[in-house]
Amino acid sequence: MTYALLQTSMTPPPVEALQRAFRSSDSLSAADAVFVADDAFGILARDLPEDEAQHIAASLAGENVTVDIVAEGDLPRLPDAQAFASIQLREECIRLFNAREDATDIPYKGVRLIGVGYDREEVRLEIIFGDAVLRFNTTLDSIHFHHNPEFNGRSPGENLLLLVRRFRQLAPHVLLNRGATNLCSGAPVEHIEDFVAYPRTSAFFEEIVWILWRARQTENAAQAG
Repeated sequence: MTYALLQTSMTPPPVEALQRAFRSSDSLSAADAVFVADDAFGILARDLPEDEAQHIAASLAGENVTVDIVAEGDLPRLPDAQAFASIQLREECIRLFNAREDATDIPYKGVRLIGVGYDREEVRLEIIFGDAVLRFNTTLDSIHFHHNPEFNGRSPGENLLLLVRRFRQLAPHVLLNRGATNLCSGAPVEHIEDFVAYPRTSAFFEEIVWILWRARQTENAAQAG
């Protein structure tokens, strides 16, 4: 069994603390610290042996950096994505269309998370349903908004911003990644890439896994209490 080191907040740990902690690691080196700090979107390291994960966590604790040691098998697993080409936000459900215009209706109560991110190549939109049991995705270059007449005449970036904000209004319980949060918090309609940027695609998806895991832990604690 291998383990992951998860952050307890989105504050990236100091590079110097990581460098000192990684000196006792066989999987990571002090040279990796800059990359890990830059990529710190919830998950610092994965697939570590238990003793190595414990040593790194103990070293970071000495630097006042708290991490959770989590078995890889306990982390949410993102299912294979189904691509969609258009979306319609109806009052009672989300209607997703594939490239052939086949429609899939899903109630808002089933929406778990909306993720938006620019990975230096394209702007991605991810919609996760349930406890990571269903996943749909698209990109800003691929999505069409013709099923939403109120979006006509707007730029793709403006449409995406309005879509996410409207989505949040219709599903206020939904979890948001940092990119989607920025769009809902007043990001301007131009150059939205600047407000949803991630250093790498892996950082974008690891943040989604981290958010889902934190939400699962919070709900389990509430049920136990």
